[in-house]
Amino acid sequence: MTTITYPVIPGAGAFYYEGNDIGILLCHGFNGTPQSVRDVGIDLMEKGFTVYAPRLKGHGTDPEEFRQSTHRCWYESMEDGINLLRERCRHVVVVGQSMGGTLAMKAALSGQADAIVTINAALSVPGYACHAKDDVCRFIDEDEPDICAPGVYEIVYDKVPTSAIRELLALIEEVRPMVAEVNVPTCVIHSAIDNVVPPEDSVWLYEQVRAPKQREVLEQSYHVATMDHDRERLADVIGAFCEQVATVSKM
Repeated sequence: MTTITYPVIPGAGAFYYEGNDIGILLCHGFNGTPQSVRDVGIDLMEKGFTVYAPRLKGHGTDPEEFRQSTHRCWYESMEDGINLLRERCRHVVVVGQSMGGTLAMKAALSGQADAIVTINAALSVPGYACHAKDDVCRFIDEDEPDICAPGVYEIVYDKVPTSAIRELLALIEEVRPMVAEVNVPTCVIHSAIDNVVPPEDSVWLYEQVRAPKQREVLEQSYHVATMDHDRERLADVIGAFCEQVATVSKM
């Protein structure tokens, strides 16, 4: 049987920046790529952190490969990145946007993360809910990325397979009932206005987590906050949180 290798879209590949012993894994969201978190990654690198952003399997190549991927292989992509940072860093903080935030929670529940930051974590996606019981795989048109800032281009597929949507919903169904068991320091960040994931989900997440926690609200960004008006503030919040986590763990 012939195995098809799909080339990575230019600009959509993983990236790594060497820094100090605090490793930050930046995880993009559903139908996104590391390109969506690159600017925040550069900001964090300039603050001295070691930063790695994996490309989740099936993302940033071809919609057909996306169709063949599962939420388990997405998590494996993240896990490989965590292991890479573990080889180089004393601390590993997993930062996830949207579905990346859901995967970050799974990493915390699995004992893989020293701390997590969620950015507009996907604990429900109302626009996709109608595909939960649709067992026919087909491709649907994807909406424009939810970004307030004008002229921002995000690398995404124009069409997404409903099978991948069902994998996302399955991941949410797996993680959501367990969020109260997250036992690592957690920073919950969400936009005041989000047209993809209800901001109330992040408020609920913050209330459920029993570990040391903090919450930040972004007033000038929509769902893809890492590419929006609050990007620099986002990097400042993440950086300060990671420094705090590292300081407390040394005491």
